[in-house]
Amino acid sequence: MADPPSTAFDPAIASRILNNERLRVAHGWGEYHNLGDALVVTADAPIARLNCVTGFHARERSLDATLDIGFALLRAFDREPAVELTPLDRPATIRRHLQRRRLAPSARQQWLTFNDARVAAALNPQVQVKAADADDARTFTDILAGGTRWLRRLALSTTLTAMHERGNAFYLAMVEGVAVGCAHLLSTESSAGIYALATLRAYRRRGVATALLARAVKDARGAGCEVIALSTAAESPAERLFRALGFTPAFETELWSASADSAGYR
Repeated sequence: MADPPSTAFDPAIASRILNNERLRVAHGWGEYHNLGDALVVTADAPIARLNCVTGFHARERSLDATLDIGFALLRAFDREPAVELTPLDRPATIRRHLQRRRLAPSARQQWLTFNDARVAAALNPQVQVKAADADDARTFTDILAGGTRWLRRLALSTTLTAMHERGNAFYLAMVEGVAVGCAHLLSTESSAGIYALATLRAYRRRGVATALLARAVKDARGAGCEVIALSTAAESPAERLFRALGFTPAFETELWSASADSAGYR
């Protein structure tokens, strides 16, 4: 099946998607600091996207001062200077300022939205999806984080926190009674974000992600969400999978840093 044509960039939709993600981060993944002309997010995790300056709406004459303050704050948390750029950021000269500071693009994140016009993929009847509760939190985070100890600790605390916050739904995919995949849905008014989508390696290519996404989309629609989004590394196998399952590219974000991102963030 051919990919659908990319839709025109919609700033209003991008704003809703990014606000949804920031709410998810604020559930425990990181903390936002408002500089007035930008935001700085910091976290106890070695992930550049959670330790960066973002959300720019600066004027040209104040941009250098904003970057100086943002980078100083990151260094105070023992983090290297990093910036995440979105299509909403202003001024348009930000990249030139970052180049002068010897930062360079290190990662691109593709954001996609669900397209109702696509034909739904066939579901594997052997994969069942159930809602996860606090008793399932450790199983959920073990699937999400794998063998990365610090990520398991952080994911467990953030999952338990979010389970008590309105608009959050967590899912486990089951095959013959064994939990093999997970996903998180965060619904905020008329928008929803799908996060933490993961499948155990031994069960990949068996429709686990498809079943999880189908359940998350169904529940988001039931909650009245008009925009349903997720993200992944640009031009990755995951992006190709999401396109095949009915998601259409909406916009990209770009991480600028002095070194490559040390770990993923889902």
